[in-house]
Amino acid sequence: MANLPTPLEPMRNLADSLNLKELWIKRDDLTGVAFGGNKIRKLEYVIADAKEQNADTLVTVGAVQSNHCRQTAAMAARAGLRCILLLAGEEPEQYTGNLLLDRLFGAEVKFFPDDSFGNLTDRMASVVETLRDLGLQPYGIPPGAFMPVGTLGYVNAMAELKTQCEETAIFPERIITASGTGGTMAGMYIGAKMTELKADIIGVNVLRDAKETEERIREMVSRTLQEYPDLTEPFDPPVSIDERFAGEGYGILDDGVRSAVQMFAKMEGVLLDHVYTGKAGLALIRMALAGEIEPDSPTLFWHTGGQPALFATGESLLEG
Repeated sequence: MANLPTPLEPMRNLADSLNLKELWIKRDDLTGVAFGGNKIRKLEYVIADAKEQNADTLVTVGAVQSNHCRQTAAMAARAGLRCILLLAGEEPEQYTGNLLLDRLFGAEVKFFPDDSFGNLTDRMASVVETLRDLGLQPYGIPPGAFMPVGTLGYVNAMAELKTQCEETAIFPERIITASGTGGTMAGMYIGAKMTELKADIIGVNVLRDAKETEERIREMVSRTLQEYPDLTEPFDPPVSIDERFAGEGYGILDDGVRSAVQMFAKMEGVLLDHVYTGKAGLALIRMALAGEIEPDSPTLFWHTGGQPALFATGESLLEG
């Protein structure tokens, strides 16, 4: 279902402003379904698994402006499956951004104002069981498709990147990307190990503290290799999580993130979101300006999507 391979493009204007000789972007915001995003890669594998199990309904969990839920709703529509979204937060007076698209794609949306992500993940099991009692064939998807079968999407993504690097003679020394649940990075570490792609993979934390995220990534690497042992031998991934750019909290548009979103837009015509990629973009900018990235060190920014969330922020994006 995904539009692959996604482009690998130079960001020359931004590179010049940051005094970097080589700066590239991997455009996983262009995976092709419903504004794209990194979850499309994961959901290809997840939905294939659901259909093998004869599922007729997908159930998943997220925040009110969840990119994952929007992509799940769209992929469910493409696959002819029912979709139920359990969202942590108050129902807004107006549906905007990802939430508006959830409804447009036909998803059934249920709000839980007093529950967190963790509580809703536990609640999802009881919802799945209730649907089964009603005669449906539900398939539960954790937040961010954080499950071994979903991780395969980014194992494959790293093989795709390795091919592009060899074809274009681009060899990044570091990859900077946003990290939420950790499933994307788990797949990236496995894929890099498989393909012998030599690059430091740096996750910019947007949700949990660094220690918890590192533990989750290592756990998912282990679980994935247990379930799919032919991928590569077990290993301890060199997990690198940077929590300096989380700002005021998950999904909060602060001044730093706003400036990063504006800078990418004005210099490259690239849209970041304020929840995930805006924080990763801020990390790239500040790391370069602080000298943490050497000017002649080739760097890749992995864009994981999320633009529809921008439309829930209104004119606050233009401040500053």
